[in-house]
Amino acid sequence: MRLTRGEIIDSALQRAGNNTSSMIAAARTRLNRILQDLNMQLDWPFYFTAAPVTVFANGVVILPPDFMKPEDTESLVVQQTAGQTYNTVVHEVDHRTFYTRRTNAVVQATLPRIWTIQYDQTIPNSTGVAWPMPNEDCQCIFRYKFFTQDMPEVNAAGSGADYDADIPSFPYDSFLTDLLFEWAQVFEVDPRRADQLQVNTMQLQNIRGAAFPERSYPSNVPLDPMYFSTPTWGRGGWWNPGW
Repeated sequence: MRLTRGEIIDSALQRAGNNTSSMIAAARTRLNRILQDLNMQLDWPFYFTAAPVTVFANGVVILPPDFMKPEDTESLVVQQTAGQTYNTVVHEVDHRTFYTRRTNAVVQATLPRIWTIQYDQTIPNSTGVAWPMPNEDCQCIFRYKFFTQDMPEVNAAGSGADYDADIPSFPYDSFLTDLLFEWAQVFEVDPRRADQLQVNTMQLQNIRGAAFPERSYPSNVPLDPMYFSTPTWGRGGWWNPGW
């Protein structure tokens, strides 16, 4: 059974020997920051999802509001346009490559072939731009890492009950308890803090190893098929060494 935020805080502060109301309030803030750091600084398979997006006829792609980064360079897949069904990858490229290849910004085609993400445009959402511009809007599926929002520490009535009853999206609650305990030890000038920090570091390594079941996430970065093909070793074509 998963622990709630309130149970995680209570367990950590009881171990630290300081569960005053002011410490509980500070722990709520700290737990939000711990969860944000785990979400933003490390990749976890449970922080990736897929959502429908549209490549509009002007080439603009409006990304989901919780978008952080694409899963890989083949995350955008066209599924339908102009009444036809597809399963075609739109390859993501860097800005320089995109604008070098986009020799004519008004060129249109049935499907876009490349796109790039404009990370500087985040209000209200991050956007991308695709080329060639499709003749009609393209309905796509987009795989990406999402950003987890903070849980409000108090509700409209000024109570932390809603916060305490929430179950964090990060599933390793015993690790969260240990991280919060190590944080609380700072206030108590606890000499055991260095040992706890080492335990937390080792526990993170173990969790990282267990969190990625086989084939849950690409184990390496493949060569870009737009640049690389089957090697010929300078013989100009397919060669059978037995000939």
